[in-house]
Formats: sequence, structure tokens, C-alpha cells
Amino acid sequence: MRPALILSLLAVFALPAAAADSIADQAARAYGLFAGNQAQADFLSARYGEVVFKDVAGDWVSLNGPAPRTGVETYGADTEKFCKGTGVLALASPEPLTLVLTARPVDTDFSQTYTLIAGATFAEYTDPSAYLAAIGLGPEKAGPQADAQRALALSLANGVVQIFRPSPDILVMLRDKAYPTVLARCPKT
Repeated sequence: MRPALILSLLAVFALPAAAADSIADQAARAYGLFAGNQAQADFLSARYGEVVFKDVAGDWVSLNGPAPRTGVETYGADTEKFCKGTGVLALASPEPLTLVLTARPVDTDFSQTYTLIAGATFAEYTDPSAYLAAIGLGPEKAGPQADAQRALALSLANGVVQIFRPSPDILVMLRDKAYPTVLARCPKT
């Protein structure tokens, strides 16, 4: 074979290896996603809320996963429809370390407050009386079964949450042993 042909073939076979991102590049992208594109010092000094909650105020909806009857994944396909319904959530960040989510599933609204602990970890607090009334487990429900349902509901609505914002219009909340909650910003009308 001619030396030029051999060199050309070697160059072609080397291209995929040369085009692949290095471990350092991949790590930088991963850290950017999970640390809000902050420098490590900023992330570790509780500046994450300033980035992840910047311009978060507005109406959001929870994205649905597979459709109940078909199993077809519908993430984001019906966002505009849900933004016109009762499942709209109002998000606000009154200060850089706090996110407040307000929901009104029926006639009673309730709020959940997320306060930065460290890194991307937040403490989730839900006022029990407003939340239980909103989900139909208020004081009018009595008995051991209602008490057990209230305890379970409160344990699911309070705890530790990881919050990430992979794009300006998507917010992701990860809870222990639960499927991620993915919120999408409603279009401004």
C-alpha cells in the first residue's frame, strides 16, 4: 500500500477517538448540570439557590409520563393543555435560598417551602393544616384510617429534596425512593 493511503486510513480510524470528549470534559458537563454551572467554591458556599431559582417566578405544571391507557411517553406534549387546567403551580423565590411552590388543586390552596441545606439539597416543608384540607384529609375525617392516611401524606410532603434546573423552563425535584418530579414553565399568555 502506498504510504499516503495508509496515513489516510489511520487518520479516519483515529477520528472517532479524537472526537470523543475527554473524561474531564464529560465531568465538567455533569458538574455543570448538577451544580448549576457554578464553580465548585460557589456551589459549596450555598450560592446554588441564586442560580437555580433565577427568574423562576411564574406558573408551572408537572409533566406527565406515560399515558395511562397507551403507555406512550408524553413528557411535555400536553403542557399547554395542563397550563389551562387546575394543576397549575405558582413558583416564587422570595430569597436566594428559598423556593415556594403554591398549589390549588381544589378550593383550598397550600404551599410548600424548599430551603437550601447544602449543595443542591433542600429541606421541604408543607404546612399540615392547609395541605391536608386541600387533599381531602382535613379534621372532618376521623378514625385510625384517616390518621394513617394523614401521616403518610405528610411524610411524602416533607423531607429532603434535590432540586436541579437543566434548562430555564424545566425544574426537576428528586425525592428519596420516588420518581422525579419534572416541572415545566407555562407559556406566558
